[in-house]
Amino acid sequence: MSEDEFRKLVCDADEFLRARIARAREQFGISEFERYDYDLPTSRFWWSDGGVVRVEARVTIVGSISTISDSWLWSWANPHLDDVRTPEIERVRDYGATHGLACLTEAKWPADETDGWEMTSVSARLLESEAAYRSPNDEGALFLLLHDLRHVTPSGQNA
Repeated sequence: MSEDEFRKLVCDADEFLRARIARAREQFGISEFERYDYDLPTSRFWWSDGGVVRVEARVTIVGSISTISDSWLWSWANPHLDDVRTPEIERVRDYGATHGLACLTEAKWPADETDGWEMTSVSARLLESEAAYRSPNDEGALFLLLHDLRHVTPSGQNA
């Protein structure tokens, strides 16, 4: 894939993800809750108010940006995530290998926040995710894809 073709993929993926996030905000109110939490070993992500889970989703870890090393690290290459990897993200790496895209196949490379969002957007497009989330931490951020969003009734039953 040429650089121009890749830039087009990134732009299309960005538009796709922005539309998906807007729809998730509208349908599920994901930006309106007091807090969010996730449990990576179970691939579960949820939003709550007053300690009551209101919306939950299945999560795929895309990768992380480090502000310490100014780098991107794919989740499939992160040794801290050995027990929580999901096979979906490896499909993105396979796409990169098929199309000669080093940024999708190299485990770690110099990057910033924009690169993190671009890799997340491309992953979201390739995997048809419903939304994405950036979870900041003291050393950067973890980028996550969200699938199977659903309202949760107060009794714990999915709506």
